[in-house]
Amino acid sequence: MKISRALGAAMLCLGLLISASIVMAKQDQTMQKKEQKTTTINGTVSAVTDSGLTIVDSKKTEHTLAVTSETKVTKGGKDATLADLKANDIVTIEATKGDGDKWTALKISVS
Repeated sequence: MKISRALGAAMLCLGLLISASIVMAKQDQTMQKKEQKTTTINGTVSAVTDSGLTIVDSKKTEHTLAVTSETKVTKGGKDATLADLKANDIVTIEATKGDGDKWTALKISVS
């Protein structure tokens, strides 16, 4: 009887430890996502491809940004797609910098 209680208590402790480690791992992933710094880039669309777009800002600097399935595109306040963007559209983009200084658009708003 004492052995089964001790075994039960040990299994309960092990289960709690495993649960705590899973929660901590999920919190780490959430923190990493929040730590990604975002920036806002304003400019005029110069080119659009299936996987990204290029814009030129007010200082005539060209920015090429990748677009993912997670990128939210709006045009005139309504949901849109990358295909709805055209050259000379004025955009505001919220982007994050990834590996190798590669920019990824999180949100693209066409005014």
